[in-house]
Amino acid sequence: MIGMVKYELENHNGLPVLLIKMPGVKSVTSLILANTGSRFEQPEQAGIAHFFEHMVFKGTAKYATPQKIASTIDAIGAEFNAFTSKEYTGYYIKSAGNHLRKALDVLSDMILQPALRQTDIDREKGVIIEEINMYRDNPMYNVGNLFEQLVYQDFGLKHDIIGTKETVSSLTTDHFKQFLAEWYGLPNLLLILAGDDNLLSNSGTNQLIQEAFTKQTNQPRMAAKAKVDSYLSSSPFNTNQLHVEKKETEQAHLIIGWPGLPRATEFRPVLSVLGTVLGGNMSSRLFSEVREKRGLCYYIRSDVDYYHETGLVGASAGVDPKRVYEAIKVIINEFNQLATASKPATAGELKRAKEYIRGTMTLSFENSKSVAQHFGIRQLLLNQVESLEETLAKIDQVSLDDLHQLAKQLFVGQKPKLAVIGPFEDKAKFAELLK
Repeated sequence: MIGMVKYELENHNGLPVLLIKMPGVKSVTSLILANTGSRFEQPEQAGIAHFFEHMVFKGTAKYATPQKIASTIDAIGAEFNAFTSKEYTGYYIKSAGNHLRKALDVLSDMILQPALRQTDIDREKGVIIEEINMYRDNPMYNVGNLFEQLVYQDFGLKHDIIGTKETVSSLTTDHFKQFLAEWYGLPNLLLILAGDDNLLSNSGTNQLIQEAFTKQTNQPRMAAKAKVDSYLSSSPFNTNQLHVEKKETEQAHLIIGWPGLPRATEFRPVLSVLGTVLGGNMSSRLFSEVREKRGLCYYIRSDVDYYHETGLVGASAGVDPKRVYEAIKVIINEFNQLATASKPATAGELKRAKEYIRGTMTLSFENSKSVAQHFGIRQLLLNQVESLEETLAKIDQVSLDDLHQLAKQLFVGQKPKLAVIGPFEDKAKFAELLK
């Protein structure tokens, strides 16, 4: 089935539409991606992209209340949600194919005709402030925010997606209308329909899209895709190396990282394999050395993040506070040993990593939602579509020399950056490990 997935890009009244036909699948995921995220916010409106994601569920012109939206989706047995990242925002409904008309009607109403009542906004402020409290109380999550605040110098990548209590509390209906006018015109969106091959090949599906997305917006919207170049930086990283946040926890949470690669890099397949060898699964080097051999942690994994002009590569872990220094030393050593080829990757590791990536991607492509996101994000941000076969062919071409050359480029001569949350007073010992 995977090898037969077909995709085509169309345009409906300025709205780009990506159809991904999956033989044998009876569901359809209807996904709207917006070419905006938290990195494009001004400091005084931090969190508005995420807040708007909440507001589309509070009522629209046709579906006036949260209960009406929820009951309409529940009545067709569908799954619906939304997500906000630093560079894009997504809204989806995954339904049986025969309910596509209803899914598109609800989704388009949420994006084109949200109610944005001030009473709803004020009520939702409390919800989001509690969400902020929840994340701050969760060191496993919060260490990621602290790490990004540590490494980036530009506000866009530096600040938390959810915003602050102060900025969230200040937002009004007018702020949201201005935000929509700047970012939510049809050309700055992408509609992805992934699933039922027979349905998406039917000419009637185009009519459903036309019906849904010719609704009038409740205020003028942008008429072209946004150009984001002015938001990017030629020097995104600052010189800070260490942040330690004292918190009385039973487990220390940490992230160690180095500057990585931009989203469009040609070395993405190599970095994918490299990340898998280092910490992508339970047979990886980090898992074996830190957890299995030494019992220092419960979770440990490699991390790879991509943005338009930059990225991050590293590892995150939750470790025994009494042995945190040992854990950090082992983690850094694993990166260095691979980069200097003092412990080079083996042919067995390379083969296992490739097969792991092939297996996990193949499994994910049995889910129409995963397929919609895979194709959609690449089309939205890179203006190109790459099939699963094309992606896996590039993975297959990665060699041991490719791994060692990229590891050397990323880690040799580069000092790691570290964020830690735990019951620690003294930063000096952590700083010593990063020299």
